Amino acid sequence: SHVFEPPDLWTTRMESKFRQRAPKIVRDEDGDWWYCEGQRGQSMSQGAQFGLRFDNPEKLTLTDRFENVPKGGYIASEHIKDLDKDGVYADVLYPTASLLFYMGVRDSQLLSSIFRTYNDWVAEFCSEYPDRLKGIAMINLDNVQEGIAEIERTRKMGLIGAMISVYPQEDKSYYMPEYEPLWAAAQDMDVPLSLHVATG
Repeated sequence: SHVFEPPDLWTTRMESKFRQRAPKIVRDEDGDWWYCEGQRGQSMSQGAQFGLRFDNPEKLTLTDRFENVPKGGYIASEHIKDLDKDGVYADVLYPTASLLFYMGVRDSQLLSSIFRTYNDWVAEFCSEYPDRLKGIAMINLDNVQEGIAEIERTRKMGLIGAMISVYPQEDKSYYMPEYEPLWAAAQDMDVPLSLHVATG
């Protein structure tokens, strides 16, 4: 399933040199939205409207407020309660807001910082219940060797897989030789790579 990143994740945790450019939630008239680099990204509806399509489909909207996001999205102990309620023992966790950054962030160093910050947070989230919660890292592959280093780092922190963009940079393709070390490293570390459909 998915976690839902807390509102202050990047504004309080990112490296100081990037913090003024960090993703943040902005309250607009039509709802709360993630913003980064002046671009509006995802609304809170992705985290706030679970189950509505079954129970009250007429109430589904494209926007929502953060206060309607279930606490299990960003507090590990509450997430465990949700799992118990659903009869689920263990959960592999993917991001929610972090997915939009493949499309919106052009500065490669900023993108890497966003992903590192998320990876640190989700590793902490999972560490509270290591037998039941397993996280997936977000990896920027603009620089293949830096991407491999981040996979190694997050594997040591307990994350069990990694998400990469379905397409690399505009003039690149994953079949090119420069990506061979990535596939070899992921195999050696037993880290499955998941392709995200957004392009960057």
